[in-house]
Amino acid sequence: MTGKVYLIGAGCGEADLITLKGLKKLLEADVVLYDSLVDEELINSIPSNVEKVSVGKRYHQKSMPQEEINKLIVQYAKCDKVVARLKGGDPYVFGRGSEEAQMLEKENIQYEVIPGVSSAIAVPELAGIPVTHRQVSRSFVVLTGSSAGADNRENLTPIDYEALTKFGGTIVFLMGYHHIEEIVENFKKAGMRGDMPCAIISKGCTKEQKVIRGCISNIISEISNIKVMAPVVIVIGECVGLNLGEGISIAFDENAKKKIDFGSLKIGVVGSENFVHKFSSKISDRNCKIVDLSFLDIVCSKDDLPELKNFEWIIFTSQNGIEQFFRKLKREHKDIRLLSNLKIAVIGSGTAEKLLEYGIYADLIPYKFDSETLTKELLSALKKNERVLIIKAKDGSDVLSNSLREGGYEFEDFSIYELRENSEKKSIISALNKNSFDVDYLVFGSAKGVTTFFDSFITRLNKDTKIVCIGQKCAQALEPYSVSKFLVADRYNIDGIIKCIEKDFNKD
Repeated sequence: MTGKVYLIGAGCGEADLITLKGLKKLLEADVVLYDSLVDEELINSIPSNVEKVSVGKRYHQKSMPQEEINKLIVQYAKCDKVVARLKGGDPYVFGRGSEEAQMLEKENIQYEVIPGVSSAIAVPELAGIPVTHRQVSRSFVVLTGSSAGADNRENLTPIDYEALTKFGGTIVFLMGYHHIEEIVENFKKAGMRGDMPCAIISKGCTKEQKVIRGCISNIISEISNIKVMAPVVIVIGECVGLNLGEGISIAFDENAKKKIDFGSLKIGVVGSENFVHKFSSKISDRNCKIVDLSFLDIVCSKDDLPELKNFEWIIFTSQNGIEQFFRKLKREHKDIRLLSNLKIAVIGSGTAEKLLEYGIYADLIPYKFDSETLTKELLSALKKNERVLIIKAKDGSDVLSNSLREGGYEFEDFSIYELRENSEKKSIISALNKNSFDVDYLVFGSAKGVTTFFDSFITRLNKDTKIVCIGQKCAQALEPYSVSKFLVADRYNIDGIIKCIEKDFNKD
């Protein structure tokens, strides 16, 4: 007996562009293999008991080779699993879905293709550009800007630019982000007229969409001072000049502007160097100033790791915990294969990505990234006789531990690291901010950061500064200091903090 495979197009951009049939089959699957361009919200909607495998598929980024993806699909199907192969856009439009279909036919495995909304049409459409229009363009052609050459590396796709110049319809390039200048220059050399309308659409069909319009002669200069992010769709032809639904396009652009540009906002970030660095990197394109308040050090526990063979589950509640865990494995000369029989749960997507850096996929990622949701989903997946090892910070949340204790489960808390005050760095920060910490927002990544900061600097905090906490435990640490007004991130990670600031900033 073998299972069945669904080659599902997730659509482009945001999660709700998937078809009803695609969503129905996705939610019925036993295992989902998904590409990195698929909206995270769609992945989070998949039930927690479904195995989820990220296979990457981004230009020049770490991805699972197609041959390995094929093997995985076959392997799961032959184990009588219902497999959803979830692909961005449409499975057969530059998605190698047809190759997967050929492989399934060769293996005599039952499969079904579920079409998806292709970015080739939808992205221009939501930017106000129809790919066809009576008396303007009666045809369109879709090309890939990047393709694998003989050396198996992604390069600019060889194209007859002279033929395209004479084509007369709308020209759409997908996956052309890394070759925009080359593509435009090749059209110039092929004799395309300089005033031919052209548009570059960045992160189409999302709230971060940007539309840059121009013509062949000036489009490169138009994007030179604008941060264009992949994925990108390039559209060339008379239809670009129609600007239909311009209000939609402007609405997207204004939304993106509000989200990205924080103006002269000053944000103080309290935590470890690692936390402040990650926060700064995530918000680097928002045009704001970060005040580095990284006076906490991550100190690894000197205790040996528990015997991993004594557990069926291991839970990671932070990226720091994962880093320290694998360092300890190495220091204690323990083989990574000790994890082979363990199921692994993580608190969120960032922690899952950190785990993947060590070549390991998480078995459970909660749909909401906090201790409460992790606890709820773990308890529903946990069998009564299964033992749990929790890898956490010394002052981490006790929500999971308390729930396991109340449920009569066997578990062990292992505090793998703690945050300690770096007195020398704290003194330097104090000297640099003698009078006050003049920031608009003060971000805390931990309860330890709250107590360390307020014990020393409470009198220097500007009364108009808004406090932002990564989670409820962090917020609870504010109680002794009579701080009544503060913000708490909906998702207990850096992205959640940034969205929290963004929401408050836009409100004002």
